Amino acid sequence: MRLIRFFMLPLLLTIGCQPIEPPTPPPAPTDTEAFTAALENHLATVRNKDYESLVNTLPEREYPMQLILPDGTRMQTVGEFLDMHQEWFQDSSWTMDTQILFADRQGDYGMAVVEAMYREADRGGKPYFHKMYITYALKEFEDKWLVVMDHASTVEKSE
Repeated sequence: MRLIRFFMLPLLLTIGCQPIEPPTPPPAPTDTEAFTAALENHLATVRNKDYESLVNTLPEREYPMQLILPDGTRMQTVGEFLDMHQEWFQDSSWTMDTQILFADRQGDYGMAVVEAMYREADRGGKPYFHKMYITYALKEFEDKWLVVMDHASTVEKSE
């Protein structure tokens, strides 16, 4: 019995004296999480009609960008995209809900399909809705994901 205590005492002291490890910090966001967060931020700036924040989700004004509206209208620079949104955001009569349906990122490019439901409470005396699928492309610029394409297609809309 003494022999067991002789060998157990150092073992117990060693176990009891182990340093306590600090908690492990949460992992840093993955590239895919950063991509999705950037897209969600862009969508929120549109829903909130926040022009100043919208600017921060895009490259500089001269950067080539494709914006294709459901009616076929095409804009080709970030500046054109911003000018259209600045005017559109002045209209307080509309709302838009969005849901990301699909997202994929490979390297410094990613794309996503978003379902958007645009609504106006009163258009010509009655409620109006426009359900769209919007395809977005984002590119990573120095660890920041920015929108470089927006292509909207009509799914259904009211008269």
